[in-house]
Amino acid sequence: MFKKTLSVEELNGYIHNIFDAEEMLHGVTVFGEVSGFKISGAHAYFTIKGKDAAIPCNLFSYRRTYVPKEGESVLLKGTPDFYVKTGRLSFNVQTVQPVGMGDLHAQFEKLKAQLLAEGIFAPEHKVIVPDFCRDVCVITSKTGAVIRDIYRTVRNVNKSINLHVYNVRVQGEGAEYEIANALKRVDGRYDAIIIARGGGSLEDLAPFNTEVIARAIYDVETPVISAVGHETDFTICDFAADLRAATPTAAAHHIAFDENKLMEEIFGHLTSIGKRIQEDLIKGQRDLAVLAKTLTHSATLITEKAANKYKIVEGALTSAAKSFITAKEALLDKSLIAYNAANPLEIIKKGYFGASKGGRRITSSEEVAVGDDLELIAKDGTIYTKVKEIKK
Repeated sequence: MFKKTLSVEELNGYIHNIFDAEEMLHGVTVFGEVSGFKISGAHAYFTIKGKDAAIPCNLFSYRRTYVPKEGESVLLKGTPDFYVKTGRLSFNVQTVQPVGMGDLHAQFEKLKAQLLAEGIFAPEHKVIVPDFCRDVCVITSKTGAVIRDIYRTVRNVNKSINLHVYNVRVQGEGAEYEIANALKRVDGRYDAIIIARGGGSLEDLAPFNTEVIARAIYDVETPVISAVGHETDFTICDFAADLRAATPTAAAHHIAFDENKLMEEIFGHLTSIGKRIQEDLIKGQRDLAVLAKTLTHSATLITEKAANKYKIVEGALTSAAKSFITAKEALLDKSLIAYNAANPLEIIKKGYFGASKGGRRITSSEEVAVGDDLELIAKDGTIYTKVKEIKK
């Protein structure tokens, strides 16, 4: 007869003994669909699910049997186990036999093929996530560990990036519509958008494997990073996004440029530029000194040559000037002699008269008439007379 009050240890131990004693449950074969398959060291863990039920499975030393794929339908041979310490019921798998792909995985592949054919995943439609984001929106559950991991990862290296959280459900029926609506509301307001969720089974990730999510990502202009599940999890959201991060932490690492490292690189480049400028200035000064010396020497040679040429030209000009002046003086003397010979006054001095009428010189009898008053110019005076007769 049981005591009315049991310790937790006693209760869990009793349940464990029931499972252990029930031989019908030893080596039983279970049919179901693999979900949430992950490997940790030498062991693998997943959930086997049916239409309305599921049970966690432990596949110790997983390499000794067939390794199932996510969504695959399998036959598992093993024994249920109730772990006393945590009160957790699980199924310890001995062997795995493949049967085929499950319904969820088949739906996933069908939708993936449809969206791929429509160009929703086309590389040419994707945009590049900026290297230096200032404002980033994270669409996720604000109460989960994901946002804390992202915030911590970013703040470890960067204090200036503004992180904004848009709170949505990331699991359960209708979660995909909340996420799609969030994308529309924040589009154009940030440098990048991160859609984030931790790992889970295929059922847990169901909202991220919907057409609604894919088309919402396709329609926004802001770069979208998909950070859903673990590294081995692939979702429709991953294929539609501009960038897929293996985990939410990996997404944080992608946007969180290291400020200190960036400053060191900038200062390093500035220092290198400064050194090159200083070296160029020193070299320029040396080149300038050589050029100045060369110019000084060249100028001295040019000056000496110019001075010599000047002396030669000066001598030639002086000689030419003297010859020119002597020639002109001789010509002037000759001209003066000819001028004096042609000067009427000189002729008058010899006894001849010059006649004029009204102050105008007369050289022909045709220029006067009987009765005209004339002036006769002699060497010692002027005679005024009147014409009485003209003889031809």
